Amino acid sequence: MTPAVTPADLPASLAWGLLLALLLALGWLAHGWRRARDAQRQCEALARTARAERAELIEGIETLSEAYSMFDADDRLLIYNQAFARLYPASAPHWRPGMRYEDLLRGIIAAGEVTPAIGQEEAWLAERMQMHRAPGEPWLQELPGNRWVRIYERKTASGGTIGIRADVTELVRTQQALQTSQAQLRAIISTAGVAIVTTDAEGRMRSANPAALRLFGYELDEMLGQDVAMLMDEPERSTHGHYLLRFRQGQGGQLMGRAREFNALHKSGRPLTVQLSVSEVRSEAEQLFVAVISDLTERKRFEIELQHANEQLLRLSTTDALTELANRRLLMQRLEDEWRRGLRTGAPLSLLLVDVDYFKLYNDHYGHQAGDDALVAVASVLRNSANRPADLVARYGGEEFVLLLAQTDTEGARAVATRCRELLAGLALAHELSPLGGGLLTLSIGMVSGVPYRGSSASQWLAQADLALYQAKSQGRDRAVVAPVFSEA
Repeated sequence: MTPAVTPADLPASLAWGLLLALLLALGWLAHGWRRARDAQRQCEALARTARAERAELIEGIETLSEAYSMFDADDRLLIYNQAFARLYPASAPHWRPGMRYEDLLRGIIAAGEVTPAIGQEEAWLAERMQMHRAPGEPWLQELPGNRWVRIYERKTASGGTIGIRADVTELVRTQQALQTSQAQLRAIISTAGVAIVTTDAEGRMRSANPAALRLFGYELDEMLGQDVAMLMDEPERSTHGHYLLRFRQGQGGQLMGRAREFNALHKSGRPLTVQLSVSEVRSEAEQLFVAVISDLTERKRFEIELQHANEQLLRLSTTDALTELANRRLLMQRLEDEWRRGLRTGAPLSLLLVDVDYFKLYNDHYGHQAGDDALVAVASVLRNSANRPADLVARYGGEEFVLLLAQTDTEGARAVATRCRELLAGLALAHELSPLGGGLLTLSIGMVSGVPYRGSSASQWLAQADLALYQAKSQGRDRAVVAPVFSEA
């Protein structure tokens, strides 16, 4: 049997060599362990950074008022904000990260949350998917309740898709109201019993209504582009160029808007005696003249129709489209008028600034259509509460309204405010999310009363009412607060 070898039996150099190798191995293992530990710490730090950046990203997109969504290159849902979910409240609870865009869209369609898709779901889906795969210009999408969003989609460098939806309901409704107004104006012009002819700055005819064609005996294509002087008899035809030149030089303004008798000429050569009124219409792009012409035998009918048209246009320009109350423009005009009257007469004036309590919660809970219906109901309550001929009820903006009460002191203002709140309470409009606890829609009202004096202004009056409204809200809402009497110190 071979005896065991001990360190004592080894040469000293070999023993030192083995010891050195052992130390090197231990050092290499320690270095590897430190590298592994450092790598793990680095990974953990990167993970913490990634989590923090994702949290910041989520917080950032949640602060956006626009709806935001992001899908990866395989069209799977990565992230979205609550504004996006609020646009499609019925289908949003079923969304999950990793969900394909087409499946998300099918859920929205199935819930009836896209108005144009109703009744043609597959065709609309196919068209929408094509737009999603190759996004181009922004487009409008109609949602239930006549709500509208403008959709912007862009591809990312990695092939994903970012979508932003901006609520443009008010803009679209304004455009719709404008289009309706324009259509009404075209209808008025088209059916008017008076001739209406427009010309450019050179006197060339740009348009003529049917009454003008009947009056002068021409077809439309015979008039468009021609010099308006062809419709004139002497001496107007000879002097027309002179008057046009004077107007270009800024010397003919006295002719604008003034009705006068005018010698015109029928296509057949038959002279016409007409009444002519010319108005100038300027825009950034061009200068036009609108001539309203009537046979003197039609004078009375013309006056009635023109007055009706002007009243209708004035109503459209000074009325809130949703509530049919006065709009902010008319309010400020009337407030200035009443302020000046108060300065002259010393009559008291009261102003009530009304806000619907927690209306955003109401709108989010019941939907935009219900919110609009509630605003219409509140408008009716305010109109019935301030129903004297001199009273003005206006929509100030959003869920805020203003009641302008001429010749009304503080006690009168209090009575109107009480009537507003009582009439609304009588409607018992449910507001389940109201923190006030009553479960009903309520009003906060800020009031200011007094006699206008020199050195004060209508804007100061509004500021006082706004301060009183702020106090009403601070004191718990569902109440009316009177600002200090506004008077000369």
